[in-house]
Amino acid sequence: MRAATRFTTDVGISVGGLLCLPSFLRDISHVHVLWPAVSVLGAVALTAVVWLTVHFASPSVSRGAGWTGMFIVFGQALDAVSTAVGVDVLSVSEQVPLSRAVLDLAATLPTASIIGVGWLFVVIKLSLATGLVWVVATDTETTPLGTRLLFLVAGFAGLVPGIRNLVLYTIA
Repeated sequence: MRAATRFTTDVGISVGGLLCLPSFLRDISHVHVLWPAVSVLGAVALTAVVWLTVHFASPSVSRGAGWTGMFIVFGQALDAVSTAVGVDVLSVSEQVPLSRAVLDLAATLPTASIIGVGWLFVVIKLSLATGLVWVVATDTETTPLGTRLLFLVAGFAGLVPGIRNLVLYTIA
């Protein structure tokens, strides 16, 4: 009985999605994927660089943190890079006061006219994410479950705003 209900629901959702497809295809000219793609690729590249640096600096930290430690770095990198792209390329204003303060500080530096203001935000977010991974992964008092939960929360704290940025840039 449950399988039949699940099948019926899946078919209904699929048919509904197919009925909406022509409308979506008509409006696809409003979808912009360049800057979201650049943001994702930048976040992936920075995550690789940071995680390899952590691994070579202290293999025990990268082993202790595991994939959830890398998830923190990626989530925060996605938020940071997408924010930097939004501020420097798409002229989006930052809404979070602390983030805006970091961007305003970067605007006062001589590098602002050359490389923009988002770079400082990226450096700070990745430094904080890496520091959190390092401290928690080396803490012997935290249980493995507590470490994983903390890492997942910190990762999603960056991933969710990063995805929000990507969606906004795609449809803007």
